[in-house]
Amino acid sequence: MKRKYEIGFIINPEATEEEVKKIIDSIVVIVKKAHGTIENIDEWGRRKLAYTISKHNEGIYVFINADVVGSVFFDIERRLKLTEKVMRFEILRLDDRLRKANKLVKKWKRVEKMSKRVPEGRDDGLGAEGHRRDEDEDDMEVDDEE
Repeated sequence: MKRKYEIGFIINPEATEEEVKKIIDSIVVIVKKAHGTIENIDEWGRRKLAYTISKHNEGIYVFINADVVGSVFFDIERRLKLTEKVMRFEILRLDDRLRKANKLVKKWKRVEKMSKRVPEGRDDGLGAEGHRRDEDEDDMEVDDEE
């Protein structure tokens, strides 16, 4: 079963453009051999790192979005580990995040629909948040004459 993955990695800033293209192409070849599809290749270029890695303050950021079967994940991970120019990498499975986000959106729509159905001036003993009000709170008056 194909799933959506985001493959993100940081390449050593001393790498040439040819080396960067070669690393990206090696990942694309692995995905293509597994009958996967590449949705997007996003090269951010040189960016400042949050912390120093191997005495480098900058790195070349690359993100690849792909639809591929899960077993290919291990081949991609192995290739990135063995490539000396890759300083860090992370592979995220996006379909879980999308499914969770879709569930939240559906829940929000359902809550919004329910709030539209309830009339504003209802008299069922519930407050605006849906909690039961105490009858004594509504009848209390504050005397400021003292």
